[in-house]
Amino acid sequence: MRCLGQIVNRKSAEQFVAYLLTQGISTQVEPVPNSVDLWEVWVRDEDRLTEAVLHLREYQQDPANTKYFQAVQEANRVLQEKTQQREKAAQNVRKVRYQSNSIGDRRIPPLTLALIILCVVVSIFCNFGNPAEYNDIGQSIVRQLFFVNRAEFVDMSSPGFGDSAYALKKWQLWRVVTPIFLHLSPLHLVMNTLGMVVLGRVCERWLGTGKYALFVLAAAVIPNLVQGLSPAALHGSPLFGGISGVVYGLFGLVWIRSLLNPSLGIFIPTMYLVLMILPIAVGLSGIVPNWRMADLCHLGGLLVGAAVAFMIERR
Repeated sequence: MRCLGQIVNRKSAEQFVAYLLTQGISTQVEPVPNSVDLWEVWVRDEDRLTEAVLHLREYQQDPANTKYFQAVQEANRVLQEKTQQREKAAQNVRKVRYQSNSIGDRRIPPLTLALIILCVVVSIFCNFGNPAEYNDIGQSIVRQLFFVNRAEFVDMSSPGFGDSAYALKKWQLWRVVTPIFLHLSPLHLVMNTLGMVVLGRVCERWLGTGKYALFVLAAAVIPNLVQGLSPAALHGSPLFGGISGVVYGLFGLVWIRSLLNPSLGIFIPTMYLVLMILPIAVGLSGIVPNWRMADLCHLGGLLVGAAVAFMIERR
């Protein structure tokens, strides 16, 4: 703020600043210390100071001009309009906060809940990929849900031996999706379930169930194809399972959107970022022998989520 000048008499000061307000110049009036009815006028926007000085000189030459008396009524109208605008803005803020709070709703949206239930039921029925011989349902699940028929892939006498794409060549296209339901250990299932609860709950409410379903499909198919068809030298393998590729896709979506759009009010702690990114780096680096995580699937999911986040925020 810059001091514009001094005006004698409070009523005169009020009339002048009311006139300035009608000209779009915001001011502040303060009494001069140790004075009798002497007032300082301060201009809030220093870029308008020169213009305000000209108005002050004009006022000093003709303070009785009727436009200054009329300005008080006009200024009251301007202030009333600004008050109404602030109230409307406050209502919009309350609506946004209400919508944001819905993201934090503890209830699990329908598709996320359905995916979690399917993962739990399928994994338990097939004993986490190792069904007993008498468990016909479990045996069938394992045969049909892996990216390949495991028996054909490892049987040297089978035409599908060592061929990651053998099942797809036979048009068993469901296999590009179904590995997400088959978890190979209880810990893997628990970790992915937690990820779906935390991240899926946010993303399904962001996107709506329809678009969320398309996103989950992309975050399943693309990472599964990358993991299943890549050579072993690049850490590829068709013998994988779990919905972690989708979880990484959700993580990528939330992470990148939170960076591009801070107004979403979502902050991902550094420790969580490390816990998600470090395993991919460790796995792909090869520094840990016998590493048994689907790193390419995780990386593919992360990239799918990041790409979708960029498309949402840059459109």
